[in-house]
Amino acid sequence: MEELTVEEYAALSGETTRNVRYAITAGILTARETRGRGGAGGKRFLIPVSSLDPKLKKKYDRLKRQQDPEPVRQIPLEELSEAERAEAADWLELLKEWKEYRNAYSGSKAEADEAFVQVMQQRRPGLNYQQLSRKDRQYREMGAGGLVDRRGKHNNHCKKIPDEVWNVFEYYYLDQNKPGVQKCMEMTEDYFKMHKIGIPPLADRSTFSREIEKRIPAPVLAYEREGPKYFEDHFGMHVTRYYDDLDSNDIWVCDNYTFDLFVDDGIHTKPVRVYLTGFLDVRSRKMVGWYVTLNPSSQATLYALRKGIERYGIPKRILADNGREFLTHDIGGRGHRKSADWGHDAPTILQHMQIEFRTAQVRNARAKIIERAFLDIKECFCKAFEGYTGGTTAERPERLKKTGKYAENFVPLPELAEYVDKYIEGVFNFTVSKGAGMYGRTRNEVYAKCLIEKRVASQEDLNLMMLRNSKPATVQREGVKITTHDAVVYFNSTELTFNHIGKKVYFRYDPDDLKEVRVYDEQDRFLCTAQQQAKLSYYATKEDISAAARKIREYTKTVANWKKLKGVAAESALEMTMYHAEQNLAAGEPALNPAVITPIRYREKHWMEELDEAAGGEGADMIDYARMIEKMKGQVD
Repeated sequence: MEELTVEEYAALSGETTRNVRYAITAGILTARETRGRGGAGGKRFLIPVSSLDPKLKKKYDRLKRQQDPEPVRQIPLEELSEAERAEAADWLELLKEWKEYRNAYSGSKAEADEAFVQVMQQRRPGLNYQQLSRKDRQYREMGAGGLVDRRGKHNNHCKKIPDEVWNVFEYYYLDQNKPGVQKCMEMTEDYFKMHKIGIPPLADRSTFSREIEKRIPAPVLAYEREGPKYFEDHFGMHVTRYYDDLDSNDIWVCDNYTFDLFVDDGIHTKPVRVYLTGFLDVRSRKMVGWYVTLNPSSQATLYALRKGIERYGIPKRILADNGREFLTHDIGGRGHRKSADWGHDAPTILQHMQIEFRTAQVRNARAKIIERAFLDIKECFCKAFEGYTGGTTAERPERLKKTGKYAENFVPLPELAEYVDKYIEGVFNFTVSKGAGMYGRTRNEVYAKCLIEKRVASQEDLNLMMLRNSKPATVQREGVKITTHDAVVYFNSTELTFNHIGKKVYFRYDPDDLKEVRVYDEQDRFLCTAQQQAKLSYYATKEDISAAARKIREYTKTVANWKKLKGVAAESALEMTMYHAEQNLAAGEPALNPAVITPIRYREKHWMEELDEAAGGEGADMIDYARMIEKMKGQVD
């Protein structure tokens, strides 16, 4: 913010510094007090340029331009409109004729100029020498663009809203809360009052509204007031895709669509909206696989994918969003949801079929062209039903206020699925698409022409490749289990429990046929199959109990016959112990050769010996064997 000292303001206004200080202390002039060197305790005042009287402000701007003249800018023709370029060309032609007339005239330059102006009066009434001279100077300084009369066309001409005011207003206006123009004007005025900055009265509301369109680019308005997503969808830079280098089945894109219509699902009394899980071939925009479901799920995704594969072959790549129905551990992998404590990641269904899986940018409809197909389904299919709900509340037909309470008023779900099949196969895929690389042909035509390679699999291999994978599990006494629809189903077999109890495994299964599962180890090697185990009720029949006991006996028999199954015959453990003893006795004990032999004798004391001891003859014939043994131990050691 530009500010003037008291001395600068006095020089500009012609007042004395004393009068200026008085006006500030009296509140007549707006000023900001600062501290610095000098008298009066270092007190100084700075006067904002924006608070100047309009006449003084104009004088200040003129003096500033004189001190710091702006460099002359060459005006390129690209900045001019068609009419302005025509005006510049007309003046260029006139200046050329003037110079040629001057050079050919025999008299002085002044006489030539006067004569030329008189000749041109018929073509250009009011033309004079001053105009010619000024245009010639402008052409030399600014180029051809300087010949155009741009008075009143530049941004700084007669601004009704000063820049410092507009900047504050714009700050408040560019907000996702979308405050109104009047509210932003009030906050702007309060801002300057709070900071004690004087400003001229604000322009009216209509002026601010017009300036919004002139000063703020539309992309900025979209980003700041509507949000980044709206900006990306409407003003974000778009890279055009090239489709001619793709073949059919190179890339399929998949997504879910909520039908914009009510249906009777046969379960609820109120109508519901159901979903379409679809796979679209990117090259041809042909819908190749789809499935109508009450709720999007990983299994609905597999149903739609299998339908497309059985009819059109296996794609090379699949593009989807980050939804859980696609980023499931056994379909596309867990993606960013991986965790360190999960353990082994089994091969996914797409990996088994050698399909590369990619995810699109989050909430980016342009990255998935299937969104355009869903819009066609809404416009051409959903609107044909009485139960059409519209995509928004504003689109909803008024008749639904009466009919929308009861499901019986709308098409049943099985009939809707049949209608969807007929529409996609008989209408959608036969429709001419205006997309890039389609060249006015139908989706079926482009798909057929661009199908170079069709990757196929037998039904048996497809059944195996599309089995669902469980999470890593430890084999328990009950086997392994699947939790589905709040029910726990156990699978077990003699081989599974006998060979792999306590070990980590995973298993693959068909959700539509849970009779058995295929079990694999952590190195993805097939181990065995396990059959579904029915829980036994306390009210079970004798036959059920006998069947369960029979399975237990078979398992126990397998364990009991382990040694017998090895086919090895051997002597008993007692026979082997006696044989070992005989071998030791035959070898004999090692020879004994002690270094000291100590005799141990039985002795009784006699009365004669007592006399000898009394005479001092005790121990005369005794040998110290203990000392001898200790010495021998030392030598041995």
